[in-house]
Amino acid sequence: MDIIIIGGFLGGGKTTTLNHLIKAAQQQQMQPAVIMNDFGQASVDSQLIDHSIPMDEIVEGCICCAMKADVSKQLHQIYLDYQPDVVFVECSGIAHTQSVIDACLTPVLAQVSVIRSVIGVVDATLYQRIENYPGDMQKLYYDQLSYCSHLFINKVDRCEAEAIAPILSDLTLLNKEAEISVGSFGHFDTKTVFSNDRLVEGHTPQAQACDLGYAHQGIGHRYFALNHTIALEDLVKWFESLPQSTYRAKGFVQLAEHPQLQLIQYAQGQLEIEPIALQSQTDRYLVVIGSQLDQIKIPEF
Repeated sequence: MDIIIIGGFLGGGKTTTLNHLIKAAQQQQMQPAVIMNDFGQASVDSQLIDHSIPMDEIVEGCICCAMKADVSKQLHQIYLDYQPDVVFVECSGIAHTQSVIDACLTPVLAQVSVIRSVIGVVDATLYQRIENYPGDMQKLYYDQLSYCSHLFINKVDRCEAEAIAPILSDLTLLNKEAEISVGSFGHFDTKTVFSNDRLVEGHTPQAQACDLGYAHQGIGHRYFALNHTIALEDLVKWFESLPQSTYRAKGFVQLAEHPQLQLIQYAQGQLEIEPIALQSQTDRYLVVIGSQLDQIKIPEF
């Protein structure tokens, strides 16, 4: 059973990339399964995955520390229940990649599983503004990418062409061993992801510990139930009122102006709203991730 870890910072496009990887695996006649970690109280991203794919969720915590033991248990259970060819582990946006690798190297599965690849999804637009983030978040951002076998620069369609070369140069210096790809909407050449011969190994005991002092300090999440229709103008104003320390928000809402359920994605101060048809019923809610979240007003739409 191969394990492929998908990491990267909040809002980079990990779930979109995961969907591309699932399709690529199926085209190669591989049976995939998914373990998805969402730092917030409810998982939005799991609603965006084909429900025919075996999937386990880990919510309200980060798999690199508080939920680390859960990864091993769920990998073991997925193997017993489904014997998939490949398990994709999508990390939360604040997970420390190095610790997730160690969490996936469970002794119980040592004889039947390997970490085939670790993919770091890089938002090309965020990379150009990462210096505007607090120092601890910058350190986490670069640390996430340092232990990947593959780096995928996503959302290049949103950047000027001349902005990509400096990102490629920086990432080459940051992680000389990684294979680097560029693309948009989660699409890139996945051939070496599934055939990577340089299997990912664990690290020293000193490196295994997730240093919460810089990785997660002060970062929290809030959940807002929205069980009624909302005017688009009111929703936009609420997002405009969020503090700069809001790193990510996502969820589902029902707009007064549109009959179809809307998927909400917010990162880097940019709000995206698009209609979505889900495979099953879901509550309407928003999950907000960041620091100093006590400043956020409860929506009164």
